Amino acid sequence: MSFGYNYEELIREINEDIAQKLITPTDSLKIVRKRKAIYDSYHPIIDYYYADNKIKVKYEVRTVQNVLQEMTYLNMLVK
Repeated sequence: MSFGYNYEELIREINEDIAQKLITPTDSLKIVRKRKAIYDSYHPIIDYYYADNKIKVKYEVRTVQNVLQEMTYLNMLVK
């Protein structure tokens, strides 16, 4: 069984936000993960918000660069 999750759309969206100078790689994002784990204990990222957004769901704060690294690595495993 292969381990991975398709993050192509989220990666594209974040890179577009960087290109439009809405965020930088060192900025923080609030990321929301899927409640149900896949592949043992991994909870995939399902959405992200800018650090100044107020959201009512459980989230974690990570840098843009760190989020992109996680998604890029796991997306490579899908292929």
